[in-house]
Amino acid sequence: MNKLFFYIFLILNSLSVFSQSFHSAPGTPGTNAIKKDSACFVAWANNIEIKRGFLTIADTLFTINNSNKVDFGIPQMALGPAEGDGSSVVSLGDNGSAILTFPLFITDQTGADFAIFENSFSDNYMELAHVEVSSDGIHFFRFPSVSEQPTTIQLTNFTYSDCRMVNNLAGKYRAGFGTPFDLADLSDNPLLNKQAITHVKLIDAVGSIDSLYGTTDANGTLINDAFPTPFASGGFDLDAVGIIHGTLGFSEDLIDFDFFPNPVIDNIHLILDGTASIEIKDVHNKTIATFTHLNSTTINCSEWQSGCYQLTITKDSQLISRKIVKL
Repeated sequence: MNKLFFYIFLILNSLSVFSQSFHSAPGTPGTNAIKKDSACFVAWANNIEIKRGFLTIADTLFTINNSNKVDFGIPQMALGPAEGDGSSVVSLGDNGSAILTFPLFITDQTGADFAIFENSFSDNYMELAHVEVSSDGIHFFRFPSVSEQPTTIQLTNFTYSDCRMVNNLAGKYRAGFGTPFDLADLSDNPLLNKQAITHVKLIDAVGSIDSLYGTTDANGTLINDAFPTPFASGGFDLDAVGIIHGTLGFSEDLIDFDFFPNPVIDNIHLILDGTASIEIKDVHNKTIATFTHLNSTTINCSEWQSGCYQLTITKDSQLISRKIVKL
């Protein structure tokens, strides 16, 4: 009988070691997942810069189509509202990263302030990413993440994990459901204005339990998720980033201006009282022109390729973006 109680104690103790401390899967009690069409979202990312990661960081000589980097999706797929269809994403690859900006400042208010969407097909399959924010685009601060996933056996593409074992990592929830982030979780720092977040950065969390390649949570624990993922769509797959709490201090509502014609063939005219900075970007997020504006500006578009461009106006620390169609 004493042996029986001893074995029961061992079983219960092992279960507590691998306890699930955090929020559960979408649609279950205790979840904090946010559905993609929730009315809580006030804006979505409208600019992105991508640094593609390796197909597998453990073998950087491995290639597909003569490249050792992932190439699934285009960066623009991560802009605007979440699709949740599993394919409208951009893949980061091992240790790849993305930096997104927005038409509003993200602000620290009660509860979650923004959410990140990935494309997992299951509640029990995760490709995770670290999340950092910045209020100046230079100094980034990482959310304190926790992974309780055991590191004794490497998770693969054919094994499952439990979303209740991770916290403050993007990719926790399946496609169509955002993982929320609360700026209050970040320690105060004079280089971070939590009432004026301008940039969100995601860095693929390499899920290897080999310390040569893997990445760790805030406690120094290796993050165990599917590894390797040697595919063109490997690593974290970004669908969208949505703002829940934003401020009109970074909004078109505070800038009264006009520009015409649009679509445009040769010249576009911008009317706006006072001085402002103007930036034009193409669909690849490359800056093709900048101007200093005073009351009115005429922009010669005759040499532009046909397609869509983004006009960004910055005035008195306020910003507005508009799409230009070049015929």
